[in-house]
Amino acid sequence: MKRALPVIALAAGLALTGCTSGGSSDSADSGSGSQPAAEETQQSTQLDEAALKNIIDTTQFDGKTFKTVDTSAISSGEAAKALEQAQFEPAECKDLAMAGLNAAQATNGTTVAGIASDNSMSIGLSSFPDEAAATEQLSTSSAITEKCNDVTMNTQGMEMQMTTEAFDASVPGADESTGVRIAYSFGDQEMSSNDAVYARVGNTVASAANLSPNGDEQDAVKVAEEAVKAVQAAG
Repeated sequence: MKRALPVIALAAGLALTGCTSGGSSDSADSGSGSQPAAEETQQSTQLDEAALKNIIDTTQFDGKTFKTVDTSAISSGEAAKALEQAQFEPAECKDLAMAGLNAAQATNGTTVAGIASDNSMSIGLSSFPDEAAATEQLSTSSAITEKCNDVTMNTQGMEMQMTTEAFDASVPGADESTGVRIAYSFGDQEMSSNDAVYARVGNTVASAANLSPNGDEQDAVKVAEEAVKAVQAAG
């Protein structure tokens, strides 16, 4: 069970920051990350599942390849079940975490996720009907990060402390972007951290995250950049 705890902590962190799916339908303002252009007149095409899968399956970075995964398994796996049974403080962050895991089913966006060949990184793409919906997704993720920036979670008889903090993540080619650092500790273990980067290009949001503890945030930025380039080429 103890070996699963870091996975549970990371799943909770990514759910709270919106990295596991298409995000939440609630909107909120946030000052983090780069800001979108004042006027965006070009209409973007919503990419379908096949196009998003092709982007992920053809993404390469630092010798790694990526492969799409079944996102429904994320919301029904061991980590999700542990989150459902866990106690959160603040309590509202549990609802936000569970909503984050299941948000792809509650949005008009099309969401696809993938994982690196060495399991060190993840990538996600959500394409929405319009740019306003994509912008809302990004601002919602930032707002949740701010609201649940310090969470205590009790699960499987152990207490975990988790913090989230926004950091500047400038992704070339993106209309706006932001980063989130997820740090967690449990028992007498030292604090570990993972970085997630979000980038919006038109009506599509790309996310990239380090799954290995204490990975390089710039790796997430570069993978997000590769995704942005591919979205631009596909759109």
